[in-house]
Parts: sequence; structure tokens; C-alpha cells
Amino acid sequence: VTDLHIGIAKELYEAGVTIPSQIKAFSERLNRLKDVTKTTNLVILGDVKHSIGTGFLEAKEIPQFFGLLKFKKIVVTKGNHDGDIERLVGKKVSVKKSFAVGDYLLTHGHRNIKTNKRKIVIGHNHPHVRFTDDLGARYTVPCWIRGKADDKALIIMPSFNELSGMMVVNDKKYERFNGPIAKRMDKNSSHAYLLDGTDIGRIGDLRD
Repeated sequence: VTDLHIGIAKELYEAGVTIPSQIKAFSERLNRLKDVTKTTNLVILGDVKHSIGTGFLEAKEIPQFFGLLKFKKIVVTKGNHDGDIERLVGKKVSVKKSFAVGDYLLTHGHRNIKTNKRKIVIGHNHPHVRFTDDLGARYTVPCWIRGKADDKALIIMPSFNELSGMMVVNDKKYERFNGPIAKRMDKNSSHAYLLDGTDIGRIGDLRD
């Protein structure tokens, strides 16, 4: 998973929106996914925190969050919001710039990573796709992106936190993805996938 942005509740509160703490819902959701997938390990591709610095809310909630998770091994690939994350996560969590599994390199996506792996998985972009129905009503949903960056296959994961903002991939104002890895992706030929795995086609064909 990627882009939890724990602590965003404080920013929303300051903007006049009150929401309950997210760490219980996040931990329950992840533990449920653990049971469904029968896995033992978890990799979080960065931006565990929302504030680039460490505010009171992050300092309180991040240790609590990791204490609720039931995974045998947890790896965090450090994101651009994860300053001082090592101090908050506890001893059972490893913090790295990137993490390799088989033929895949997993990293947040805000920095270049040299690798001989053929497939790269990143977050950082919070991709969504917008639909317009026959009556002109619009709605936007998170999505996965799969395409090519140079000679590598590149997968961009959707944000785990639905409140953390979005890049609408079929909006013309977003000409390229964010980050040095994703900027090399041919966006128009890349495919978007809904969360249930439905391939809705190339981004270039979704613009109209």
C-alpha cells in the first residue's frame, strides 16, 4: 500500500472539517487484507506521515498505528513526507529508500532509484480517473496505472487514504505524472485499472 498520510486530520480540522482518527480504521482494513491474502509481510511505499515535519498528531498516532498491525515483517520505503519517520515506527519496522522483491523494485517515487529490476512499483501520485455520465454528472474514483518508463514496466499505486488528494489522470491539466520515475512514463499509452482490476483502457483514450 502507499500514501497513508496519517495526520491529515489536523489539516482538515484547521480547514473546518472534523473527522475521527483514522488509525483504527486503517489498521483494521490492513489486518483484514492480511487475512484475505494470507500474507505475512507488509510494504508501505511512503508518505506514512502527512506533515513533512513531525507534528503532535503524527508523533502520537504513528506508533499506535504500527502497534495495531499484525504483520510479521513491515517495510516502509521513505516518502517525501516521511521526515524523522525512523523515530516513530518502532523496532519491528524497517525504513528503506527502496525494497526489492523478485523482479520488482518498490519505492515511493519522489526520487530516482538505480536498479536492474525490470519492474518498478511506486506511489506518490494518488491517481484517480473521472467519469461523466449522460446527464453531465461527474464522479472520480481511485485507480492503478500501468505503463512503461524507459525500458522498465512501471506500476503506480492508488493512495490508501482517500482523503489525501488526487491527480485526475484523464484531466488535461495533468500532462505528466509526478516524480522523476513517473515523468518518464508515456502517459497516453498507459492503462488505468479500477480497484477491482477492470482495465478501462489507455489514458489517452479516456480524455474525451
